[in-house]
Amino acid sequence: MSIAYLGPSGSFTEAALNGLGVPASSAVPYPTVRQALDAVRRGEAAAGVVPWENSVEGSVTESVDSLTAGKDLRIVGETLLRVEFALAVAPGGDLASVREVVTHPVAHAQCRTWLHTHLPGASVVTAPSTAQAARDVGASGASHRAAIAAPGTLRRYGLEVLASGIGDRRDAVTRFVKVTRPPMPVAHPTGVDRTSLVVPLADKMQHLHAVLEEFVRSSVPLTAVLSRPGGFGLGTYSFLLECEGHVEDPQVGFVVAALARRHAAFVLGSYPRAEQPRPVLTT
Repeated sequence: MSIAYLGPSGSFTEAALNGLGVPASSAVPYPTVRQALDAVRRGEAAAGVVPWENSVEGSVTESVDSLTAGKDLRIVGETLLRVEFALAVAPGGDLASVREVVTHPVAHAQCRTWLHTHLPGASVVTAPSTAQAARDVGASGASHRAAIAAPGTLRRYGLEVLASGIGDRRDAVTRFVKVTRPPMPVAHPTGVDRTSLVVPLADKMQHLHAVLEEFVRSSVPLTAVLSRPGGFGLGTYSFLLECEGHVEDPQVGFVVAALARRHAAFVLGSYPRAEQPRPVLTT
């Protein structure tokens, strides 16, 4: 079966597929994260690959919210990709003519300083992915529009790069995750694993300290604590927690069991942790 990913062709997610063992012949692009994940939910795709977290801007909320809202998908793998951004326009355009910049919100956040310095008067229009931004600007041919994406992606859609390396950090890394439908075999511990779980505290925020104490008591290192709206009004939250270790490790298993019993927590995935980022996507 096919593997759904956030497209179109040339997206950072497409570049991350190889790191997750996804052959190009089985990869099918979808316009948005939700559409890619819904394809997995409906059984149209065996798995999906979406961006999860960026080292500069933090979590990709569309991915996090879609996965943590229910128990119908599970994370089975991750990969890291170094990312680099450039700004490009239709052939013959120049920086002085740009009045509108199209890109993904996470890319925009990483290029704010450059935009503030070089295009302070330009408006920013968001797109579902940087590749979609490049395709839209290339198709429009408008001289007043520019796109921010990987240099190679911009050229793929017929644009001329005016500035490269415009991100605030040259060492930016994005984490991508591969998800499938349960039930599926849980990968055995590798010794270098990550476990992601959801704790739906909602209107019981006073229990957060007890949740965190479970990790301290068991000496399980937390690597992320992310709050998301719980759906029960202002001030109610669910939490995405990520820790080192595998759910089959005794300490991690003890924490997961305790949180499931007391706070209805559920495991979103237990999988090998990516250690080294892949090269910057420039071509």
